[in-house]
Amino acid sequence: MKKLLILLLFFITPFNLSANEKGWNLLQEGGKIVWIRHSITSPSCCGDPDNLKINDRSTQRNLGKEGIEQSKRIGQLFKKNNIQIDQVLTSQFERCRDTAKYAFGDYKDFPPLNSFFRQGIGADATRQLKDIKSFIKDWKSTKNLILVTHQVVISGSVNETVSSGEMVITDKNLKVLARIPTL
Repeated sequence: MKKLLILLLFFITPFNLSANEKGWNLLQEGGKIVWIRHSITSPSCCGDPDNLKINDRSTQRNLGKEGIEQSKRIGQLFKKNNIQIDQVLTSQFERCRDTAKYAFGDYKDFPPLNSFFRQGIGADATRQLKDIKSFIKDWKSTKNLILVTHQVVISGSVNETVSSGEMVITDKNLKVLARIPTL
């Protein structure tokens, strides 16, 4: 059994490393869209409370110690791999803002990236997804665009399910080119 596990790890590990390497190589080329799901929250389950208010941190799920550390690792990975960044746009939810702040420092709120999981906060999935696609269509840079957002936004935009802190790299046509986990 132990030999089987070692053999399995031998075959899986090189694949994961080459997949990560492919992602970083793509980002070094520039001109890519990097979709990042916010880092790990505390609590990590259960969605936002019923009394959610977009401008009130106390009514939201926020990053805990683990999420802050994960966010810092994301930023370190970008620096280590010499990734050029045009701009960092983020949802107005504090967990996304904090992910962007700890990873990259500078960021700008972009309301279309807000979660539309809970419709009662003024969310409109159809409009938001249209606004994101329109922004990307008009975006021009040889550097990379970073979008820090939520699972439902990433799934609705590029049809990918991601873990907290995971990155999905696409081109301007929203074709998925690579994924990079950060756990």
